[in-house]
Amino acid sequence: MRRYASVILIAFAFLLIFAVVVSRFSGEGSPGPNETFDPDKIIIVPETDDIEITMYNHRTGKLEKMPLEEYLIGVLAGEMPASYEMEALKAQAVAARTLIISKLKRFGGKGCSKNPGADVCSSYAHCQEWIPLESMQKNWGGSFDKYYGRLKQAVNETVGLIMKYEGKPIEVFYHSTSNGKTEDAGEVFSRSLPYYKVVSSPEGEDLTRTGVTFSNKEFVDIFSRHYKNSLNPNNLANQVKINGYTKSGRVKSITVGGITLRATDFRMMYGLNSTDFTLQFGKSSVTIYTKGFGHGVGMSQVGADRMAKAGSTFRDILLHYYQGVAIEHY
Repeated sequence: MRRYASVILIAFAFLLIFAVVVSRFSGEGSPGPNETFDPDKIIIVPETDDIEITMYNHRTGKLEKMPLEEYLIGVLAGEMPASYEMEALKAQAVAARTLIISKLKRFGGKGCSKNPGADVCSSYAHCQEWIPLESMQKNWGGSFDKYYGRLKQAVNETVGLIMKYEGKPIEVFYHSTSNGKTEDAGEVFSRSLPYYKVVSSPEGEDLTRTGVTFSNKEFVDIFSRHYKNSLNPNNLANQVKINGYTKSGRVKSITVGGITLRATDFRMMYGLNSTDFTLQFGKSSVTIYTKGFGHGVGMSQVGADRMAKAGSTFRDILLHYYQGVAIEHY
């Protein structure tokens, strides 16, 4: 009798374990009363180990180690307003995760090229922005719990997801605000990439024109710091010429005092918001008007928020701005 009782208990335990395993990997629990078990519909969710990354903190000048997903919360806090739509925050989380994964040596990356020993740095000018917890608390005050919770949710609900092209993490670029279209990577950086096409971006009323004014002397002085020429401050209108435009409507190149340079270099020289610019010459000054903010390559953060408001998911957003990629676990 004891033998039969033991057999029954073992059989029961086996069935219980089987039910737990099916529930764990199906993501849907056990079949309902009117459902049948279909092994082809089992979804196995990959485990994501707690990868530790090394970040160079440009504010303290020190290397810091932290879990990858924890690092991403700091990136979201620095790169995108926490008040943005959740699906936009998720899209940003996947883009940011892809960037750091592509830099990790265990995935074939080379780390932060500017800071030996670091996988990534905390500067938006080189890798991507990251801010510490105390800065979040200071910035958000009484809304800290709300906003921190939103960023944590965006990271947790996309855990492990990155963008790949032909099985490898893509090279990630994103920016604040487009001019209504994104830019081809080859117009800004050293080479074109197949997943960066010129696509529309729904900036809406956030797409405004802003201007910055330089005196003629200031304009000449800034240019002279970079190029030696005989630029005349009294006749700038006849010495500055826009040569052409890219497919996205941004300036491609410009000639100043007989020297032709890429619009991206001109933009950096004068601290312009974008390369979608026009020049207005006065008697003693020149005003440069720009549309958008940033280099224009990849996801527009404002555009992502607009798409999310219109009902797009984070996958919709990413697949729009990064053409032909796959969103998969790393």
